[in-house]
Amino acid sequence: MDPAVDRLVHRVLKPGFAGRSAPPAWLSRAVETGLGGVVYFSHNIGDVEQTAALSAQLHAAGEVLIATDEEGGIVSRLGARGGSPHVGAAALGRADDPGLTRRVAAAIGHDLAASGIDIDLAPVVDVNSNPANPVIGVRSFGATAELVSRHGVAYVEGLQHTGIAATAKHFPGHGDTAVDSHVGLPHVDAPMEVLRERELAPFAAVVRAGVQAVMTAHVIIGAVDPDRPATISPAALRMLRDELGFDGVIMSDALDMSAIRDTIGLGEGCVQALLAGADLLGLGNPVLGADHPGSDERVFAEARGALVDAAMQGRLPVGRLEEAADRVDRLWQWCGSHGPGRPGGQGDARADANADAEADRIAAARSLAVRGAMALPGRPLQIVDLRRQRNVASGALTASVVTALVHARPGSVVTSAFTSGGGGEGQAGDDRLLAHADLPVADVLVVGAPARDATERDQLRAALQRNPAALVVALGYVTDDEELEGATHVIRTFGDSVPTGQAVAQLVSGD
Repeated sequence: MDPAVDRLVHRVLKPGFAGRSAPPAWLSRAVETGLGGVVYFSHNIGDVEQTAALSAQLHAAGEVLIATDEEGGIVSRLGARGGSPHVGAAALGRADDPGLTRRVAAAIGHDLAASGIDIDLAPVVDVNSNPANPVIGVRSFGATAELVSRHGVAYVEGLQHTGIAATAKHFPGHGDTAVDSHVGLPHVDAPMEVLRERELAPFAAVVRAGVQAVMTAHVIIGAVDPDRPATISPAALRMLRDELGFDGVIMSDALDMSAIRDTIGLGEGCVQALLAGADLLGLGNPVLGADHPGSDERVFAEARGALVDAAMQGRLPVGRLEEAADRVDRLWQWCGSHGPGRPGGQGDARADANADAEADRIAAARSLAVRGAMALPGRPLQIVDLRRQRNVASGALTASVVTALVHARPGSVVTSAFTSGGGGEGQAGDDRLLAHADLPVADVLVVGAPARDATERDQLRAALQRNPAALVVALGYVTDDEELEGATHVIRTFGDSVPTGQAVAQLVSGD
């Protein structure tokens, strides 16, 4: 085929890949051909030096943008193994100090720059208006458009001041859903006037603040397009361009998610997303559930092949590819001129580590909601983790608060109510979670959001019957103590992170 068209096709793709120390051969070839971006998942992340070396190899091979999901809190690729050193959005919304949000976002930017990463797939500016939402929850700044707007703007400002491009997600809004688009096709049925006042307002605010990228949602917004999820809906993406005035890069959410893969398929999803107006196509995490090597290359080849075929058939106009590639080029140029990790970059790479950590500590302490006395037995604790649901975006459940409690009370024992029978990052698989019988009487019960999960709620009720004085630590988006089965000693944290764990440990220790 025409090499110029082949370059354009490469320019609009952003695959994941297997490897931590060096890019695989197929990826190096793709970068040399003009690949637009790659996305790091936790399996790509080593220590800072190792990740920076991988990034340097990719940047040396071509003009490729490196992105990752670093929201803070429960969604943290850099902190996937040790826990995020930064609080998440719900904790920042609870603290409700935009200055703190700006400082925490800047600290995240410094971390990303040190690893050679160009783009943060954050912030989430969805309004968490549906308490039954299984995938947003504590990833959102809160339940009102005003709160999400002011903290979304502060996050974008703090992050982009460090030279890291921000990505507002998930347009036009994933907050009012009860289905996770990783595993199904959600619908939002609110009328247009509600959508404008609630879902669209935070996106409009961050667009005005200069956000460099916006990520689409695989969600059907009935008032906009009753037939197609936003990622492949021309009507939805025209609204972002024409009504909100956004002229930056529109990224798709991962096109290997069930909302696309199990309906029209990955390849066709790529074609339709570009035709709808997307510019950079996320292909997702191709090593999940892979039973043999090479799945990353096959996913890339499927996506590339579908775009090449559509272009050769005249179904995908070359002009649309050129427009999308031009926006990707402009984002590359912005990152090159602003990012401190690039030659000539002008971003603020200076960081006061103590000041950055202090912002997270303050936000974590302010975010806690406490009811009842915090007195615990003076002996080592029996801690029972009752969480069942796994967040698909973050992967395996984080445990920073649990770890902090154990460190604060040496000799404490942690028992999980459920054991995973398999799965990995990004796979929910409740059917894989095996329940334990004969749980110990707990001093501390750790829950997520039990009102959203009947099995977890039943476990909590039974555990409180065994010890009504147990301290319940709720890590999910829990706004009402009545959701916690009448517990009298409660800490609601609105997320899980290293500073959140420290704040909880200090509280129960009386420090």
